[in-house]
Amino acid sequence: MWVIQTVVLFRSDREVTSTPYSVKSMGLGVLLSYLLVCYLFFYCKCMEGYKKLSKEEDLELEEQLKRLNKPTVKSITTKYGDIYDCVDFYKQPAFDHPLLKNHNFHPEMKPTSTPRRVSPKKKIRIPKLDYKPVRIGLEGGGCPLGTVPIRRTVKDEIITAKFHSEMHASKVNPLDVPGFPGVHYCLANSQAAIDYDGVGGTLSVWNLPAQAPQYTVGRIKLRNGDESMEVGWTVNPGLYGDTRTHLYIYTNANQSQCYNAQCGYVHLNPNVPVDSVIDPVSTYDGEIYSIDLSIYQDAATKDWFLKVFGINIGFWPHKIFTNLGNTATEAEWGGEVFSPPKIPSPPAGSGHVLIFKEEDTARDAISANSHIVVNNTIMDPPDGVLEIADDSNYRVFDKGDVGGDIHYLIFYGGPGGAT
Repeated sequence: MWVIQTVVLFRSDREVTSTPYSVKSMGLGVLLSYLLVCYLFFYCKCMEGYKKLSKEEDLELEEQLKRLNKPTVKSITTKYGDIYDCVDFYKQPAFDHPLLKNHNFHPEMKPTSTPRRVSPKKKIRIPKLDYKPVRIGLEGGGCPLGTVPIRRTVKDEIITAKFHSEMHASKVNPLDVPGFPGVHYCLANSQAAIDYDGVGGTLSVWNLPAQAPQYTVGRIKLRNGDESMEVGWTVNPGLYGDTRTHLYIYTNANQSQCYNAQCGYVHLNPNVPVDSVIDPVSTYDGEIYSIDLSIYQDAATKDWFLKVFGINIGFWPHKIFTNLGNTATEAEWGGEVFSPPKIPSPPAGSGHVLIFKEEDTARDAISANSHIVVNNTIMDPPDGVLEIADDSNYRVFDKGDVGGDIHYLIFYGGPGGAT
């Protein structure tokens, strides 16, 4: 029954979505559809196997469900049908983390200092980005002060979230293929011999076609060894159960990996959930919408704060990390996609081919104001940024500091189709 429902969803989404990524050849389109439907069958079978739990595992799952769905002060149903429970700050899932049992955090937490920006290298004045900010946050004013919004979860969603978290960490593949099959990148990576105390950028936001278990993201990221944290926008039908664009965070800390607020990230803002739908989004040759994101380390506490449009909405306590408990050694800006092996990958960025020297901020996905934080100072990435695009279907161009309000500019994206 599940397979039939999934196939129907696939057909429906393709019929109602008008995008520039359509396959021009009808014969090839039929073949791609057939391949994806075939894979969906194996994906569902894999998920069915993933859901076959022992009695002990099922009891543990029930306990986890209780930990996630806390007593609520108020519930808010969004226009998309998601239910957010306003949970007392001290009862949010973060504090179930064994390393956060004896904490002194409170709802009014703020960093002890804020990074400052150095003067730009160039004084060239170019037009401002004609981008509009996206709308995020809950209707009706959000949750009461002293509470935080946590998306209500059912048992199947716990299993699905675990599956996708492990898959995103490249620790599990549905077809049990060794290595990192199906993951493709178009990103700029900085790994100079310095301590990275933060990363940030203004990302244009898009909605691209993807079918579970595919995903496509635009994000910023900090890394130290096997540990990382990232924030951005994503289309991930397997994780969210829809094809809308969502805000997301991902944490890979000390052998635990998770999306959003389930493994140590402490949320502060009562109005903006970390997994909320982003709306509206950019349209090719139309309105362009963006989101300003940054992660930076408090110089005194070593905790990592998350900013959205300059507002601190939460933080990662340094004690949940090992390597990142001190500093980061790499920073990244750009896109990542996943598709099962031999199934054409989804698009990235704006979903269009990037052409060198013909990049267009009105058509191509960007990270503007791309920066790092070193010694509490916001600055451009150092020389030697790597442009990583592992397949010809994706590209990334590091334009450097172009001056004006755009500062350091990175283009990324591609139409997909890698197998």
